[in-house]
Amino acid sequence: MSGNDKINFVYEFTYSSGPGLQEVFQCKYVKPEEALKRFQRILALTQSPFDYKITISDESTGEESSLQVKGSVEEMLEKFRVFLETSTGELFAEPVEGSVETEFEAVSFESMSNYEKMQVIIYASFKHGKFSSLDVAEIYESTFGEDLPKSTASTYLARLWKNGQGHLERFGNRTGYTYRLRTEQVEVQKEVERAEEVLAAIQIRIGSEHK
Repeated sequence: MSGNDKINFVYEFTYSSGPGLQEVFQCKYVKPEEALKRFQRILALTQSPFDYKITISDESTGEESSLQVKGSVEEMLEKFRVFLETSTGELFAEPVEGSVETEFEAVSFESMSNYEKMQVIIYASFKHGKFSSLDVAEIYESTFGEDLPKSTASTYLARLWKNGQGHLERFGNRTGYTYRLRTEQVEVQKEVERAEEVLAAIQIRIGSEHK
């Protein structure tokens, strides 16, 4: 396939970010190596993902194939790489590593789910003090120009709280919960740094699109 040929592939990555929590990431018309790199960036914004499935469709022929795997991120990436090369005939330039540096400047917020966008907002914007679902919804709207219902924000915050086992502490009661990031945890500190870079890249892109 020449570099000028249109890429007709549509990729759909499905993964479980926790018990009963299924997420889907889709991208189109890029080479398989780029599709897998984008999926890596999405995984960088989630916690302990497991169980993976990839479905690839060729819009020019209507053919579709899929692969489902379990295991670590590293194992999944290698199996997906082999599957993508075999399915598309496109060879990767280099092996996919499980811990590559994320190229945040290439992050496209259009490809991120609402939950992933909200995670970026929380880690990057609420490093200090407590916050509520309304606070999250307001910053989400001002950042992405999209409405995030307070009820949806509350659901996502509960997911990050994970019954006290997640990255958030929760205070109050059902009439008015507030949360705090557990910034004393090294894992949370890494997520904060990552989210700040993602948010900066997104804001730069949004700014350039509105010039």
